Amino acid sequence: MTGLLSDLKFRIGACVLALALAGGVGVVTKPKAATTRAEGVEEPARTVVNRTALACPVLGAGVKTQSLVSAVAPTLPEDTPTASGDEAPLSIAPLDTTANPVGSVLARGRIATTAPTSKLATLGIQGTGPLAAGTAATVTTTAPEGVNRGMASAPCVVPGSDFWFVGASGATGRRDVLVLTNLDSINAEVDVTLYGPAGQLDAPNARGVVVPARGTTEIYLGQVAAGQRDLALHVESTGGRVAPAVRDNATNGKIPAGVDWLNQSATPAEKVVVPAIAPGGGVRILTVANPTDLQATANLTVNGPNGPFKPAGLSTMQIPAGSVKVIRLEKVLHGDASAVTITSDQPVTASARVTDSTVREFASIGATEPLRGPAYLVIPAHKQPAVLQVTAPGETAGVKFELRDAANKMVQARSVDLVGGATTLITFKPQARPTYLMVEQLRGDIVAGVTLMPPAKPDEDDVPQVAVWPLTTSLVFRAQLGAQPDVGAALK
Repeated sequence: MTGLLSDLKFRIGACVLALALAGGVGVVTKPKAATTRAEGVEEPARTVVNRTALACPVLGAGVKTQSLVSAVAPTLPEDTPTASGDEAPLSIAPLDTTANPVGSVLARGRIATTAPTSKLATLGIQGTGPLAAGTAATVTTTAPEGVNRGMASAPCVVPGSDFWFVGASGATGRRDVLVLTNLDSINAEVDVTLYGPAGQLDAPNARGVVVPARGTTEIYLGQVAAGQRDLALHVESTGGRVAPAVRDNATNGKIPAGVDWLNQSATPAEKVVVPAIAPGGGVRILTVANPTDLQATANLTVNGPNGPFKPAGLSTMQIPAGSVKVIRLEKVLHGDASAVTITSDQPVTASARVTDSTVREFASIGATEPLRGPAYLVIPAHKQPAVLQVTAPGETAGVKFELRDAANKMVQARSVDLVGGATTLITFKPQARPTYLMVEQLRGDIVAGVTLMPPAKPDEDDVPQVAVWPLTTSLVFRAQLGAQPDVGAALK
């Protein structure tokens, strides 16, 4: 017996058998039938989500500024597990625990929208129970004049501990602010690392920043990175969770040149894709950040509507260690809807900035990871068509989408085959009320976003609407740390 116990294979087999018995004899005798999916597509992980928390930041004060939040617990695939119990409402409320809610998500599939208000306050969406799974929300602010003129709209932020933003600035003509929100009941502490054109910045005032419980803290980039035209930010929580957002007010002299939130960028990697670079006139700026200690050589591929191509004179760029680099793309994009794939010998991340033809309103989109399960997005009311831009950066791929109205009625649905390396456009008609979108990868790798651009000849009193909303895999379908191991997998 002693000899058997000293045998490594025997000990491993005994452990597996013990796990199997602990999990039930059915694991051995009646394994679950395999689920068949398209080749190249892994079955997305499904996690029971029984609690939701989203932070919806707001702009600074401005003339005639109006803000609202639209939220939904979306319709999920039939086999998606949800928490047990009654569908308790999800609260939309200011951070102050004594404040009354300003809205509630009451039923799955029905969009809840707060009343437009000039009383600008960060809102949190929180709750437990079955409605928590998949919750998505968008905060939208508009103003017809002043520093907030235009439209600023972005998905509400899930708290976490590690975030990247690319395309910020501390230069004259930009008033960028990192807004840190803490939805929890204990203080959080954050370190912010900044990278500029000449390398990593020495910014001691951005280290050890305390974000009070149920509160916000703002870091003005013009103070911690004065004069730095192009910036990348790495936000890391050293205690507690935060929901960061970068507010960007731009001016041309004394003339407002737009306001929006900078969407997050994917964690640096040797291959990243910036999706949903909107079509039309105006400026298209790509910013690439190399946070490593070595110079990066990056190669660019444009994924246009007709397929991939290398932009002449711009296909290769050198990015010094710890720095950011900017290139203009509007001349090579020719007004086409596109994405940009960046491959590098060092981990990098990136974002793109798009403006309207007058260069008085803008939006940004960060690099995103390929979808590995359904993504959900609430699209606010819009006077112009919104465009779903889906890119297959590699081989041919497939995608399915569903657009539903505020009452959960299907507006548009379709499955689409995607040409490898190309960007495909799907147009949604103007909507007087918010809608919500589900996008799911069927096969191959895809990245996606929704863009909104103003008409070529807007009316004089129109508030310009420029927006880019990223699509990212819902938390319900992401593999979660601490998930229980599959005992049956050891027996296959």
